[in-house]
Amino acid sequence: MQKQIFIEEISYVDGAPKKEVGLRIKHTGNSVIRTIFEHLNYEVVKIDCVAFAGLTKKDLPRGRYRHLTDQEINGLKML
Repeated sequence: MQKQIFIEEISYVDGAPKKEVGLRIKHTGNSVIRTIFEHLNYEVVKIDCVAFAGLTKKDLPRGRYRHLTDQEINGLKML
């Protein structure tokens, strides 16, 4: 039995080659994304999670971190 995964949104990534797409899904995990594309006979080369539970890595350089705000922490606790 196969599990159904609903993709909320799919689009090309702005300023990137057309071979890069963005997905909005509620499920987590690289295996879910790989399974979707392998089912369509596409090879997944790299996965980059840019947002999780309202948190983004916008303006955060690679290898750096930042402290979460109290509002962000409270939002995560409600998950």
